[in-house]
Amino acid sequence: MLLCGGTGKDKNKRHPDLGNNVMVGSGAKVLGPIKIGNNVKIGANSVVLKDIPDNVTVVGVPRRN
Repeated sequence: MLLCGGTGKDKNKRHPDLGNNVMVGSGAKVLGPIKIGNNVKIGANSVVLKDIPDNVTVVGVPRRN
């Protein structure tokens, strides 16, 4: 049996937290249990794997401030 993704039995946090006034461009990936601050802009097709502080614009694969 092949399982893809979580089974719902895990107690760990798996999803990102988005702050207020966050803009996520089309095709962007925000992966894992990370925090995205307030007033953040994430460019189209960007890949975000780490926390982003408030008032930052990020673009690229992986993201760059």
